[in-house]
Amino acid sequence: MAGNRVTRAAASSPAASSPAALSPLDAYLGELASLLQGPRRRRTRILAELGDGLHQAIGDRVAAGVPRAAAETEAIADFGTPQAVADAFTGELATAYARRTIALYIATGPLVGIWWLLLLQPHPWRAGLVALLVAIPVLPLVAIAILAAATTLATTGRLIRWLPEAGPRRVVAAVLAVAGLVLAADITVIAIYTGSGIPWRPLAMIAVAASLVRIVGSLITVRHAASFVRFRRRRARSGRRTDIG
Repeated sequence: MAGNRVTRAAASSPAASSPAALSPLDAYLGELASLLQGPRRRRTRILAELGDGLHQAIGDRVAAGVPRAAAETEAIADFGTPQAVADAFTGELATAYARRTIALYIATGPLVGIWWLLLLQPHPWRAGLVALLVAIPVLPLVAIAILAAATTLATTGRLIRWLPEAGPRRVVAAVLAVAGLVLAADITVIAIYTGSGIPWRPLAMIAVAASLVRIVGSLITVRHAASFVRFRRRRARSGRRTDIG
Protein backbone atom coordinates (compact mmCIF):
# COMPACT_ATOMS: atom_id res chain seq x y z
CA MET A 1 0.00 0.00 0.00
CA ALA A 2 1.10 3.56 -0.62
CA GLY A 3 0.70 4.41 3.05
CA ASN A 4 3.03 1.60 4.05
CA ARG A 5 5.68 2.73 1.58
CA VAL A 6 5.49 6.32 2.78
CA THR A 7 5.57 5.27 6.45
CA ARG A 8 8.62 3.07 6.00
CA ALA A 9 10.37 5.74 4.00
CA ALA A 10 9.70 8.40 6.62
CA ALA A 11 10.86 6.14 9.44
CA SER A 12 13.90 4.47 7.89
CA SER A 13 15.30 6.86 5.30
CA PRO A 14 18.83 8.12 6.06
CA ALA A 15 17.51 11.57 5.31
CA ALA A 16 14.88 11.29 8.02
CA SER A 17 17.15 13.14 10.44
CA SER A 18 17.19 16.09 8.03
CA PRO A 19 13.62 17.45 7.64
CA ALA A 20 14.74 19.75 4.81
CA ALA A 21 15.62 16.70 2.67
CA LEU A 22 12.12 15.23 2.98
CA SER A 23 9.06 16.07 0.95
CA PRO A 24 6.29 17.80 2.93
CA LEU A 25 4.30 14.55 2.85
CA ASP A 26 7.16 12.42 4.18
CA ALA A 27 7.97 15.01 6.85
CA TYR A 28 4.31 15.14 7.90
CA LEU A 29 3.98 11.35 8.19
CA GLY A 30 7.33 11.09 9.94
CA GLU A 31 6.30 13.62 12.58
CA LEU A 32 2.93 11.93 12.98
CA ALA A 33 4.63 8.55 13.45
CA SER A 34 6.72 9.99 16.28
CA LEU A 35 3.63 11.34 18.05
CA LEU A 36 1.45 8.22 17.95
CA GLN A 37 1.75 6.12 21.11
CA GLY A 38 0.35 2.61 21.37
CA PRO A 39 0.68 -0.95 20.02
CA ARG A 40 2.93 -1.06 16.98
CA ARG A 41 0.51 -2.99 14.78
CA ARG A 42 -2.28 -0.52 15.41
CA ARG A 43 0.04 2.46 14.81
CA THR A 44 1.25 0.93 11.54
CA ARG A 45 -2.34 0.42 10.38
CA ILE A 46 -3.30 3.99 11.26
CA LEU A 47 -0.28 5.43 9.44
CA ALA A 48 -0.99 3.27 6.40
CA GLU A 49 -4.61 4.44 6.26
CA LEU A 50 -3.61 8.08 6.68
CA GLY A 51 -0.90 7.71 4.03
CA ASP A 52 -3.39 6.20 1.59
CA GLY A 53 -5.87 8.99 2.31
CA LEU A 54 -3.26 11.68 1.76
CA HIS A 55 -2.09 10.09 -1.50
CA GLN A 56 -5.69 9.93 -2.69
CA ALA A 57 -6.30 13.57 -1.78
CA ILE A 58 -3.08 14.64 -3.50
CA GLY A 59 -3.88 12.56 -6.58
CA ASP A 60 -7.33 14.12 -6.86
CA ARG A 61 -5.85 17.62 -6.72
CA VAL A 62 -3.13 16.82 -9.26
CA ALA A 63 -5.77 15.34 -11.59
CA ALA A 64 -7.68 18.62 -11.26
CA GLY A 65 -4.63 20.55 -12.45
CA VAL A 66 -3.08 21.60 -9.14
CA PRO A 67 0.76 21.41 -9.13
CA ARG A 68 2.17 18.53 -7.12
CA ALA A 69 3.84 20.68 -4.43
CA ALA A 70 0.72 22.77 -3.94
CA ALA A 71 -1.44 19.63 -3.90
CA GLU A 72 0.66 18.16 -1.08
CA THR A 73 0.48 21.37 0.93
CA GLU A 74 -3.30 21.65 0.53
CA ALA A 75 -3.96 17.98 1.39
CA ILE A 76 -1.80 18.18 4.51
CA ALA A 77 -3.53 21.38 5.61
CA ASP A 78 -6.92 19.70 5.20
CA PHE A 79 -5.83 16.74 7.35
CA GLY A 80 -4.70 18.98 10.22
CA THR A 81 -1.48 19.31 12.18
CA PRO A 82 0.36 16.10 13.17
CA GLN A 83 -0.38 16.82 16.83
CA ALA A 84 -4.10 17.27 16.17
CA VAL A 85 -4.27 14.05 14.15
CA ALA A 86 -2.30 12.12 16.80
CA ASP A 87 -4.60 13.46 19.51
CA ALA A 88 -7.61 12.23 17.55
CA PHE A 89 -6.27 8.67 17.67
CA THR A 90 -5.22 8.73 21.32
CA GLY A 91 -8.42 7.08 22.55
CA GLU A 92 -8.28 4.29 19.97
CA LEU A 93 -4.63 3.57 20.71
CA ALA A 94 -5.18 3.68 24.48
CA THR A 95 -8.00 1.14 24.15
CA ALA A 96 -5.83 -1.12 21.96
CA TYR A 97 -2.99 -0.90 24.50
CA ALA A 98 -5.34 -1.68 27.40
CA ARG A 99 -6.83 -4.70 25.61
CA ARG A 100 -3.40 -6.11 24.76
CA THR A 101 -2.14 -5.60 28.32
CA ILE A 102 -5.20 -7.19 29.89
CA ALA A 103 -4.94 -10.13 27.48
CA LEU A 104 -1.35 -10.67 28.66
CA TYR A 105 -2.49 -10.63 32.29
CA ILE A 106 -5.19 -13.17 31.53
CA ALA A 107 -2.73 -15.38 29.61
CA THR A 108 -0.11 -15.41 32.39
CA GLY A 109 -2.36 -15.19 35.45
CA PRO A 110 -3.63 -18.79 35.70
CA LEU A 111 -0.18 -20.37 35.38
CA VAL A 112 1.49 -18.05 37.89
CA GLY A 113 -1.51 -18.40 40.19
CA ILE A 114 -1.32 -22.21 40.14
CA TRP A 115 2.38 -22.07 41.00
CA TRP A 116 1.74 -19.88 44.03
CA LEU A 117 -1.25 -21.97 45.06
CA LEU A 118 0.88 -25.13 45.09
CA LEU A 119 3.61 -23.36 47.03
CA LEU A 120 1.45 -21.68 49.68
CA GLN A 121 -1.32 -24.28 49.96
CA PRO A 122 -0.03 -27.57 48.49
CA HIS A 123 -3.39 -29.34 48.89
CA PRO A 124 -5.99 -26.67 48.11
CA TRP A 125 -8.72 -29.21 47.38
CA ARG A 126 -8.48 -30.44 50.99
CA ALA A 127 -8.51 -26.99 52.57
CA GLY A 128 -11.61 -24.96 53.20
CA LEU A 129 -12.17 -21.42 51.99
CA VAL A 130 -10.98 -19.89 55.25
CA ALA A 131 -7.73 -21.88 55.14
CA LEU A 132 -7.15 -20.80 51.56
CA LEU A 133 -7.69 -17.14 52.45
CA VAL A 134 -5.33 -17.43 55.40
CA ALA A 135 -2.64 -19.02 53.23
CA ILE A 136 -3.23 -16.75 50.22
CA PRO A 137 -4.94 -13.54 51.39
CA VAL A 138 -4.67 -11.98 47.93
CA LEU A 139 -7.34 -14.27 46.46
CA PRO A 140 -10.07 -11.57 46.71
CA LEU A 141 -7.77 -9.17 44.82
CA VAL A 142 -7.25 -11.80 42.14
CA ALA A 143 -11.00 -12.31 41.81
CA ILE A 144 -11.59 -8.56 41.42
CA ALA A 145 -8.79 -8.30 38.84
CA ILE A 146 -10.25 -11.19 36.83
CA LEU A 147 -13.71 -9.63 36.88
CA ALA A 148 -12.38 -6.21 35.80
CA ALA A 149 -10.25 -7.75 33.05
CA ALA A 150 -13.06 -9.90 31.67
CA THR A 151 -15.52 -7.00 31.74
CA THR A 152 -13.08 -4.73 29.91
CA LEU A 153 -12.38 -7.25 27.18
CA ALA A 154 -16.10 -7.94 26.78
CA THR A 155 -17.04 -4.26 26.48
CA THR A 156 -14.29 -3.40 23.97
CA GLY A 157 -14.50 -6.42 21.67
CA ARG A 158 -17.07 -8.25 19.59
CA LEU A 159 -19.54 -8.47 22.46
CA ILE A 160 -20.28 -4.74 22.12
CA ARG A 161 -23.07 -5.80 19.77
CA TRP A 162 -24.93 -6.81 22.90
CA LEU A 163 -23.10 -4.89 25.64
CA PRO A 164 -22.54 -1.15 26.07
CA GLU A 165 -19.14 -0.19 24.67
CA ALA A 166 -16.59 1.11 27.18
CA GLY A 167 -14.95 4.41 26.29
CA PRO A 168 -11.17 5.02 26.42
CA ARG A 169 -11.36 6.69 29.84
CA ARG A 170 -13.15 3.73 31.39
CA VAL A 171 -10.84 1.24 29.68
CA VAL A 172 -7.72 3.03 30.93
CA ALA A 173 -9.17 3.19 34.44
CA ALA A 174 -9.80 -0.56 34.25
CA VAL A 175 -6.26 -1.40 33.12
CA LEU A 176 -4.89 0.84 35.87
CA ALA A 177 -7.02 -1.04 38.41
CA VAL A 178 -5.99 -4.46 37.06
CA ALA A 179 -2.31 -3.50 37.01
CA GLY A 180 -2.55 -2.18 40.57
CA LEU A 181 -4.28 -5.33 41.81
CA VAL A 182 -1.77 -7.61 40.07
CA LEU A 183 1.09 -5.53 41.46
CA ALA A 184 -0.28 -5.79 45.00
CA ALA A 185 -0.96 -9.52 44.64
CA ASP A 186 2.50 -10.39 43.30
CA ILE A 187 4.30 -8.32 45.94
CA THR A 188 2.17 -9.89 48.68
CA VAL A 189 2.70 -13.53 47.67
CA ILE A 190 6.47 -12.98 47.36
CA ALA A 191 6.53 -11.40 50.82
CA ILE A 192 4.43 -14.23 52.31
CA TYR A 193 6.64 -16.92 50.85
CA THR A 194 9.96 -15.32 51.74
CA GLY A 195 8.75 -14.74 55.30
CA SER A 196 7.25 -18.20 55.75
CA GLY A 197 10.50 -20.09 56.23
CA ILE A 198 9.44 -22.68 53.63
CA PRO A 199 12.53 -24.16 51.94
CA TRP A 200 13.22 -22.73 48.49
CA ARG A 201 12.45 -25.11 45.68
CA PRO A 202 12.84 -24.77 41.90
CA LEU A 203 9.13 -24.05 41.59
CA ALA A 204 9.45 -21.21 44.11
CA MET A 205 12.29 -19.66 42.13
CA ILE A 206 10.23 -19.87 38.94
CA ALA A 207 7.16 -18.37 40.63
CA VAL A 208 9.15 -15.51 42.16
CA ALA A 209 10.85 -14.78 38.83
CA ALA A 210 7.49 -14.77 37.04
CA SER A 211 5.97 -12.45 39.64
CA LEU A 212 8.95 -10.10 39.43
CA VAL A 213 8.48 -9.90 35.66
CA ARG A 214 4.78 -9.15 36.19
CA ILE A 215 5.65 -6.50 38.79
CA VAL A 216 7.90 -4.72 36.30
CA GLY A 217 5.24 -5.06 33.61
CA SER A 218 2.59 -3.67 35.96
CA LEU A 219 4.75 -0.64 36.80
CA ILE A 220 5.24 0.03 33.08
CA THR A 221 1.50 -0.34 32.52
CA VAL A 222 0.72 2.12 35.30
CA ARG A 223 3.15 4.63 33.80
CA HIS A 224 1.66 4.35 30.30
CA ALA A 225 -1.93 4.48 31.54
CA ALA A 226 -1.16 7.44 33.80
CA SER A 227 0.33 9.33 30.84
CA PHE A 228 -2.98 8.90 28.99
CA VAL A 229 -4.89 10.19 32.02
CA ARG A 230 -2.61 13.25 32.15
CA PHE A 231 -3.12 13.83 28.43
CA ARG A 232 -6.90 13.72 28.81
CA ARG A 233 -6.73 16.22 31.67
CA ARG A 234 -4.49 18.59 29.69
CA ARG A 235 -6.82 18.42 26.71
CA ALA A 236 -9.85 19.03 28.94
CA ARG A 237 -8.18 22.09 30.48
CA SER A 238 -7.18 23.34 27.02
CA GLY A 239 -10.77 22.91 25.83
CA ARG A 240 -12.09 24.91 28.78
CA ARG A 241 -9.62 27.72 28.08
CA THR A 242 -10.69 27.74 24.44
CA ASP A 243 -14.36 27.95 25.43
CA ILE A 244 -13.64 30.80 27.81
CA GLY A 245 -11.63 32.61 25.14
